[in-house]
Amino acid sequence: MPSNNIKPLNEKRNFFAFAWHSLWLAFAQTFADRNTVLPGLILLVGGTKFQLGILTTILIGVPVFSQLLFAAFLSKKPKKKNYLLTGIYLRVLALGGVALTLSYFKSMSPTTVILMVYFWMIIFTLSGAFAGVSYTDMLGKSIKGELRKKFFVIRQLLSSIGILVSALAVRQVLKLYQYPQNYEIAFLLAFGLLIIASFGFIAVKESATEVINPRLTFSELVRSIPSVLRQDKNLKYFIIISNLAGFSLTIIPFYIALAKDKFHLNEELVGNFLLFQIIGMILSNFLWNYIVKKYSFKGVLRAAIVLEGMLPIIAILLAYFSTLEYFAVLFFISGSALSAHKISFGGMLIEISKDNNRALYAGVFGALSLTITIFPLFISVLINWLSYAPLFIIISIIISSSFFLTKRIECNYTASAVNQKE
Repeated sequence: MPSNNIKPLNEKRNFFAFAWHSLWLAFAQTFADRNTVLPGLILLVGGTKFQLGILTTILIGVPVFSQLLFAAFLSKKPKKKNYLLTGIYLRVLALGGVALTLSYFKSMSPTTVILMVYFWMIIFTLSGAFAGVSYTDMLGKSIKGELRKKFFVIRQLLSSIGILVSALAVRQVLKLYQYPQNYEIAFLLAFGLLIIASFGFIAVKESATEVINPRLTFSELVRSIPSVLRQDKNLKYFIIISNLAGFSLTIIPFYIALAKDKFHLNEELVGNFLLFQIIGMILSNFLWNYIVKKYSFKGVLRAAIVLEGMLPIIAILLAYFSTLEYFAVLFFISGSALSAHKISFGGMLIEISKDNNRALYAGVFGALSLTITIFPLFISVLINWLSYAPLFIIISIIISSSFFLTKRIECNYTASAVNQKE
C-alpha cells in the first residue's frame, strides 16, 4: 500500500517546485487573461455580447464536464506527474495557436478569427482540466498540514506579484503596438512563459496514491455521484456554494462589456483595468494571510463571498453614476475577491478530501459546478431583456445567499486528522 508520509526534504522540494510553477504561470496567464485580455480580443475584433458569452462558457464551463471524465481515468493512476505535464504542454500549443491565428489576421474575416480563437481555447481549457485534476491530487499528497496553508497564501502572493509585473508588460504591449500585433505578441509571451512554468513540476517528488477502484469506468463514476454526496455533506454543501458563488466568475468579463457600453473602450483601458485588478490581488493577500491563519480557509471563503456579492452592485453604481476614472475601482475590488476565491476554494477542496479520493472529488466538484457552464450562454440574452441593473442585482442576491451555507462545512482535515481517519 502506498505511503502517505512525505520526507521533510521532499516536502520542501515540492513546496519550492509548486511555488516556481505558480510564479511563472502567473506571468503567462496575464498575457492571456480570461477576464480582460481575451474578452477585449473578442470585442475589438467586432464580437458581440453573445459571442463573448460563448467564450466565457469555453473558458470556464468546458472544463467542468471534462473534469469528471478525466477524473475517472486519472483516479486509476497511482502517479500523475506525466499526465500533468502532458496537459501543460497542450496548453502551450493552444497559446501558440492563438498567436499564429493573429499573425494571419488580415487574411481572415472577423468571424473566422473568433472561431479560431474558440478552437484554440477549447484545447486550452480541456488540457487545463486534464492537468487540473492531476495538480489537485499531487498538491494534496505532496504538501501537508500547516505547510499546506502556508503554501496557498504564498502561492497567491507569488501569483499576484507575477501578475503585477507581467500586467505592466501587458499594458505596454497593448498600448505600444497596433491591433492585432499587440495581442499576437502577448500570446507568444504567454507561450514561452508557460513552458518555463512547467519546469517546476519536473522537479516534484511524487509519492504513489492508493488506487481504491482500479477498474472504475466513467459510467460507474457518474452513477456513484449521488451516494458520494450523501456520504460526505462537506462536499455536497461545498458544491452548492460553488454554484451560487460561481455567478461572480461568469459575470467578470461582462464588466468589460458594461464599460464598453457606458464609456469608450480601447486597448489602453483594458490594460488599466487589468492593472487595477492585480493591485487588488496583491494588497488583499496580506489580509487573506491573516484570515487563513486565524479562521482557516472557511474564513477566506466567507470574505470572498461578501466581496463577490458586492461587486455587481458596485458595477451598477459606478457605471451609471460615476465616470470612467472611478470605474477602475471595480477591478481593484474584483482582484481582491478573485484572490480570496482562489485561496479558499483551492484549499477547501483539498482539506475536505483524502489522498485516495482527491482526484474523484476534484472531478465531481468540477462536473457539478453547473452555474459557470450554463449561465454565460444566457447572460447576454438576459442583459438585453432585463438590462444590466436588474440582472446584476439578482446576481448579487444569489451570490450573497451562499454565505449562510458556509457554516455547514467542517473544514478541519489536518494532516493528522486524515491519517487517523484512514
